[in-house]
Amino acid sequence: SLADLLQGEAGFEFARNGGRGATTSFFLRGLDSVNLVIFVDGVRVQTDAIGSATSNDFPLSQIERIEILRGNATSLYGEAAVGGVINIQTRRGQGVAAGYGEISLGTRNTESISTGYGGQNDDTKFSMSIGQSGSSGFSAINAKTNVGTNPDNDGYKSAYFGGNLEKNIETNTSIGLRFNIRNANTNYDKASSGTDINNFKTSNNSVGFFGRKLIIENWISNFDFSNSQYIYKDFKNGVLTTDYLGGAGYYEGNSNSFKWANHYSITRNFSTNFGIDKTLDTYRQTSGYESTRNRFGLFSGVNYSIQDWSFQGNFRSDKFKTNTSDLTGSYSAINSNKNQYNSWLIGGGYKLFDFLKINSTLSTGFRAPTPFDVLRSPSIVSETSRSQEVGLTYSDSTNLAKIAYFNTAIKNAIVYDDWTDTSSNVGETRNKGVEANLRTNFLGNSLKMAFVQQDPWNVTDGVALKRRAKQYGSFDISRSLQGVNVGAKLYASSRREDYDLSYSTVVTSGYSTWSFYASSKLDNEFTARIKLENAFSRNYELASGYNTPGRGIYASLQYQPKQ
Repeated sequence: SLADLLQGEAGFEFARNGGRGATTSFFLRGLDSVNLVIFVDGVRVQTDAIGSATSNDFPLSQIERIEILRGNATSLYGEAAVGGVINIQTRRGQGVAAGYGEISLGTRNTESISTGYGGQNDDTKFSMSIGQSGSSGFSAINAKTNVGTNPDNDGYKSAYFGGNLEKNIETNTSIGLRFNIRNANTNYDKASSGTDINNFKTSNNSVGFFGRKLIIENWISNFDFSNSQYIYKDFKNGVLTTDYLGGAGYYEGNSNSFKWANHYSITRNFSTNFGIDKTLDTYRQTSGYESTRNRFGLFSGVNYSIQDWSFQGNFRSDKFKTNTSDLTGSYSAINSNKNQYNSWLIGGGYKLFDFLKINSTLSTGFRAPTPFDVLRSPSIVSETSRSQEVGLTYSDSTNLAKIAYFNTAIKNAIVYDDWTDTSSNVGETRNKGVEANLRTNFLGNSLKMAFVQQDPWNVTDGVALKRRAKQYGSFDISRSLQGVNVGAKLYASSRREDYDLSYSTVVTSGYSTWSFYASSKLDNEFTARIKLENAFSRNYELASGYNTPGRGIYASLQYQPKQ
């Protein structure tokens, strides 16, 4: 999954309530999962009514590359990007049109198959792909320590279809269309659920229209309009569950967004960017609530360099208006909440040598209350943050090393209370620490290492932030042996505080896992891969009370025509 792929990257952690497809929380720089933003091809991913991204399980076969921006980026990318940004770039048509595909098989009846077709024909680029995957899984909740839960395996199935098309209509103008359809069905466990069978069905669809034009020399203008929809259906024993306040476990959301962004190079060393974006979101739970959220943002920035110095400045202003209607009669019939916040970033860098650069940033950010927060607590206000970072980067033709000190403090932190079913501003949380990573070649080996030392802390309550470790890191080594690339990866994490299934504070133990892998190009078009995950079958938890997969072996065959 996307979470498994990113595990081991500096600054990234995740927690998951069971296997693939289960509720998953991403943490960047130790901040809450709602304090990061995911983009797909530069478009902000839709979030649901509680602020969770709806694309945490994006199909890997559609991904060309992933960019991770660590640290506060609110003034560049808008609300909630306090911990950072994950930008997924999907496959783009290039070269001679051709097909591609992959098939994988593995432990726990895991299987996936995907195929696609794409390329470039004169002034048109296109790419389409389709696929499905599934697994019989394992029991999500540990039935030995949580007596009364269903011990059956909790499987997962998903299917998707997506593509994009881009056409140059004149020399300096292009327009395009993209779409994505995804459906998934995940079985899960509840504490003391007996023999109940619970499964969660999701549907995520999106379509977008985009364009790019060179207005005048050195001024590039981009626009994007997108519509996204999601539907969640929560079933118990084959029928929609009624375990929630408001009745049936049926949720839906719709998002319309527009963005106009510009980049203008005034001189060779001086450039500016500016634009607007607007989003209208609607949410509904059957017999529970209805909500609308309207956001409008203005942004601008400058970049300037002189000799060995470089400088950056960004400013952004966002306005939010959220209206909610409670349909249960348990809360106020109609709640309204307005928020406005200005965020900024200033930064500078100095090249000490051609291979060594020091940089520093100071920035502010915010996260607006979610529609669900406003529904329960209409007077709630935005979280606000202030971040500092100082970093050192070493780079040459074969080596890349980075180390950074970061410190982010969040005021009016929004916390949801399961007991009272309300949200509130609790005071201050913060995280500070050191993050380091290295990519190098050593004695014919390719080495990748990452390590984070941090202190995620709720200052007001004097307790650690849940599900985040104080130390974690990874070590990945590989080399080529007679045409076969072989490698091993170690991931380790210290203990983490968490809540157990009865909401009592507990501590999950630290752990480490080893994985071994190999790949070989059979010819110019076929590549075979094999991977042994959690090789020593370590028993560990990413979320208290929930199981994680034991040892598993997976093999795949990929077809990719040579361009």
